[in-house]
Amino acid sequence: MALWLYLHFPSLQRDTLYHDCELPLIIVDGRQNEVVQLTSAAKQEGIQLGMGLGSAASLCTSLQVLPYDEATEAKTLKQIARWLYLVTADIALYPPNGLLVKVSNMLTLYKDLGQYWQKLQSHLKHFTVEFHYCTGLSPYGARMLARKGVNQVSDNKDWLNAQVAKCALIESDLEPKAITSLQKVGVQQFSDLLRLPLADLSKRFNLNVVNYITRLTGTVEHKVEFYIPAEAFEQYLELYYEVSNLQFLEKPITKLYKRLETYLKLRDKLACELLITLHLRDKDDLQLTVAAAQGEYKASKWWQLTNLCLESVDLAAPVIGVSVKASRVVNQYAERNDLFQGSQGSLSATELVSILTAKLGEDRVQGLSIGQDHRPELANQLCPPFTVSNELNGDIPLRPSVMLATPVALNEHVTLQPYPERIVTGWWDSQQAVRDYFIGRSDSGRWLWLFRNADKQWFVHGVFS
Repeated sequence: MALWLYLHFPSLQRDTLYHDCELPLIIVDGRQNEVVQLTSAAKQEGIQLGMGLGSAASLCTSLQVLPYDEATEAKTLKQIARWLYLVTADIALYPPNGLLVKVSNMLTLYKDLGQYWQKLQSHLKHFTVEFHYCTGLSPYGARMLARKGVNQVSDNKDWLNAQVAKCALIESDLEPKAITSLQKVGVQQFSDLLRLPLADLSKRFNLNVVNYITRLTGTVEHKVEFYIPAEAFEQYLELYYEVSNLQFLEKPITKLYKRLETYLKLRDKLACELLITLHLRDKDDLQLTVAAAQGEYKASKWWQLTNLCLESVDLAAPVIGVSVKASRVVNQYAERNDLFQGSQGSLSATELVSILTAKLGEDRVQGLSIGQDHRPELANQLCPPFTVSNELNGDIPLRPSVMLATPVALNEHVTLQPYPERIVTGWWDSQQAVRDYFIGRSDSGRWLWLFRNADKQWFVHGVFS
């Protein structure tokens, strides 16, 4: 028989957004007008779960009240499922606050159930959330025991069945109408219900009761739709308070980067580009692109690049949330260094380009490449850094190390070397060049690159080092 594990998160909204809050704070479900989540400071004021808003407010004059947001919990639940998917498969979502995991198939990868649960627990620690858990022989059984707060992991069939039998009907997912009908005939616990023949139950009660029991006991297979996350890192973090000073974003963004670091290390990957979204109050979101030319996984390195990008950002409104998405991920590779040259500094070329790009902007950091043009002033072209040009074939003619931006007239005596170079080109555009280039040595000892135009005028175009 299959073994299932259910994780129930009773205060996901509070733990996600306000787990560090030291004020008396409650989250109220507006449909029932009752407290569904609260902080420890609110508990000290005498407030309890299920209490009405009026009663809670009368116990504490400084009480903070927030509405329950199911969408926030569902979003966080999906983030937890995506995170757990790194160490376990077959996860089903029970929004807004539950996860079901099929354990049976994973035990072949772990030594035993205890080791598997230990691995799962260590992964859950990345989220500071309260949770209850329990295993079961069926999804309904595991869910009921976890929500009851049994907090045990076991594969003992007799013990699990005994725990289910102790549960009251109101602790299950049976319809309230069906529970009321069963209670009228003296059935209060599942130990009473499971003793009744299914044929008699089908005659007296709704068919849903029979279906629930057969799935609870495993007589009928309980079909579950498993969650398959997208192969990408994307997480959102809502801030405890509005942030107008960008330096205060270091802690929340670094928190997301640490999750990214673990995500990449487990996959042996590097992120080359991150999309940072700053969610602003009552304004459109502000998006930043942070790139690492060599690929990076460390949280500290990503924050260094992000901090440089933030220096040029002006906020139109306070930040209320941050999202991080790894938009480009590549396989890990070993950096190739020259065996004899060794390391030449603390920064590699690619790291330096990443820092300059973050500081100045991508459009202001360019490389140089050789183009397919014989005119010296057009032979060098701007390109993205580290671009390898394969346009030229054959030997590249001798060129000086220092090229003048604009040729200057020759006004000194020089001795010309033989073998001039003639360039006649550019007639198809408006930059025609008809020149004879020479290498000459001045009386002062400088080696100059000279040319004579069609009008017999001499110019200096470069200086050899």
